[in-house]
Amino acid sequence: MGKLIKYELKKQRTSRMVIFIALAIALAGFWAGLLFKNESLMAVCMAVMIAGAFLVLFYTGIESILVLNRDLRTKQSYMLWMLPKSVWQILGAKFISAILQMLIVFGISGVAVGISSTAAVLKIGGLADLVRMAQQLSGLFVKGGLHWTDLVYLAFVIFLSWTLVIMTGFLSVILARTLLLRSRFAGGLAVIFFFVINFVIERVYDLIYRIPALAALPALEWNIWDTLFYVLICLVLFGASGVLADRKLSV
Repeated sequence: MGKLIKYELKKQRTSRMVIFIALAIALAGFWAGLLFKNESLMAVCMAVMIAGAFLVLFYTGIESILVLNRDLRTKQSYMLWMLPKSVWQILGAKFISAILQMLIVFGISGVAVGISSTAAVLKIGGLADLVRMAQQLSGLFVKGGLHWTDLVYLAFVIFLSWTLVIMTGFLSVILARTLLLRSRFAGGLAVIFFFVINFVIERVYDLIYRIPALAALPALEWNIWDTLFYVLICLVLFGASGVLADRKLSV
């Protein structure tokens, strides 16, 4: 399994290099602005790094779907299913590598933003300002009724949302390539399937929460059931992708 994940990560190595080069340029510009006291340059570079962190999170998730589509469209599809591994291991490796790719680029971008922000505050205002900002941030959390557990839950929801996107994309591509194996129109068909599957999921969601017993749940329990629903949907999508790939695409 580990070798499969490494193999899948290598397929997105070029995009990681491009992202990290762009991040390094923005980081160098920020530190140059900090060194020469150019606040405009610092602001622009910081904005680029923050926006880039979220953009790459979006892009890397979509890229994993495009990689699967390319594998099935080209001769790599033969090699993909001839490996002495089960379909579940191959798809699992693709999913894990997609998540790792997102975590790697977003994590490094986040660390770069955090270190740069800390350095800027220390240079401009000193340690006292840094401590005061941390205290003010904690105060805002307390006043807003937020806790660190809320941030953990928010991170999990974001992770679950992207998992759903990837699983939907995988199933859409496999469905399209099942009908039009190497046709140039399969990509467009996969996009249509993607929106159709999302539409069906949202309709099922609406129908479930029209059940009086669920509609009457308090907010906390509603969130728990909401999370369980999307976890179950992700498992169903992954299972459907594996069964379809095993029956229609594997050799």
